[in-house]
Amino acid sequence: MKLKFTRKTWYFFLLAAAAVSMLGGFAVLGGMDFSGLEVVAFCLTGIALLFLAAQKGAPAKEKRNYTLVFVVLMISNLAANGWAGDLCSALVWPCLLGIEYGRGRPVQRQLQLVGLAEALRLVFWMSVRYAGITSLAFWTNLMFVLLTCARGWAALTLYKTQEETL
Repeated sequence: MKLKFTRKTWYFFLLAAAAVSMLGGFAVLGGMDFSGLEVVAFCLTGIALLFLAAQKGAPAKEKRNYTLVFVVLMISNLAANGWAGDLCSALVWPCLLGIEYGRGRPVQRQLQLVGLAEALRLVFWMSVRYAGITSLAFWTNLMFVLLTCARGWAALTLYKTQEETL
């Protein structure tokens, strides 16, 4: 048996990452702590980015862009307890979708929605974390769930529109 990995495989990893994040978001809304799920989502996103960067036949500029998004993802994890990590975390998916949109993928609406949701969630999160406005905590968590839904829509679109190449 020979395993065959295509772009569709890596788009599935992005879809799985969004689903795992969504599960974690719903758990937080329900009052549970499933923070370990974010580690799984982080790993799935990182794997997808690395293999998209290593895809055979892709232009060097595209490979460099995926690698840069992977570096931003790593910085978001390394600086997780500071504002730089929060900012880098909010840039990963919009940058990834920007690359895909530049490749001609039909993700313009998804890119706009993910960008807006990331920005709003970042503002809410920073208001709670750094300004101490705890009354926004519920809305921050709700915004995260909506963000993961937007990410899932984007990943599903990428997955469904990618044709299998033999």
